[in-house]
Amino acid sequence: MKKNTVCMVSFLLGLTIVWGTFFLSGCGEKEKNQREIAVGNWTQMRNRAYILLITNPKGEWNSSVRIADATEKIVQSKGKASGTWHIENDQMIFTVTESDIETVWKKNSTSFQDIVELSETVMQLREESGRLSVWNKTTPRKSAAAEENLNQIIDMGPVVVNLNKNRSSDKDRYLCMDLKLVLNELMPDQSPPPIHPKAREAAIIFLSSLVFDNVKDFDRIKEQNIKLKDVLNPYLEGIIKRVDVAHVIVASDIGKVEEFIIEHTLAEEPAPEEGEQTENGEEPDQETE
Repeated sequence: MKKNTVCMVSFLLGLTIVWGTFFLSGCGEKEKNQREIAVGNWTQMRNRAYILLITNPKGEWNSSVRIADATEKIVQSKGKASGTWHIENDQMIFTVTESDIETVWKKNSTSFQDIVELSETVMQLREESGRLSVWNKTTPRKSAAAEENLNQIIDMGPVVVNLNKNRSSDKDRYLCMDLKLVLNELMPDQSPPPIHPKAREAAIIFLSSLVFDNVKDFDRIKEQNIKLKDVLNPYLEGIIKRVDVAHVIVASDIGKVEEFIIEHTLAEEPAPEEGEQTENGEEPDQETE
């Protein structure tokens, strides 16, 4: 009797495990199909060419090709392409509607690529030529705008210097600039290098060597920004694309200088005041002779 009871308990326990496993598998997360897995941002490298492929749930895709230099730090855009995609009979089918990178995506063509492997991290496709292309999934960006613009910006903040003088009798003038460094496109998941401690010092030395005539109008300030980029690039591994000036004033009143420093140091998004340099190209506020 005792033996039968033990057998019955074992049977019921086994039955419970079987039903529990069935219940969990039936109520667990739904397994993704091939189409769902294929949606996302994919990348591959061909020599120094970096190819980005973005597939969305609507059956649309777009792609861009960028070429890295020998250091793999500066990336130049080589073109874009777009079209539609779908999966049928274990094939990923791409139709190209627009393309200026014909060597990768031929315009008005349709390619049938066999799916060799498709997971959450890797997609291997056998092209019609027999070539195996391997794509790696990347972390999606926060917005479509960010996907289109891979440039990053480093905010240097306000820089204030005493302008040099042609004559000792010239009045003191102060150049106040809110600087932003726009970087070249980076490789996926590459972080911009930290600003070297001497970069700001180099900027101050260069700017303080200028005289009033060098910065008395917007065009001359832009010329100095090009030179400033060359001064700063050695401190950021040569990846500065350009130096932007969010705001600038040239003043002889120390009170205005103090106001500039306070405004651009404490305020997160200061509204441009009258006479300040803005991104739409207004002239800087200057004290005249």
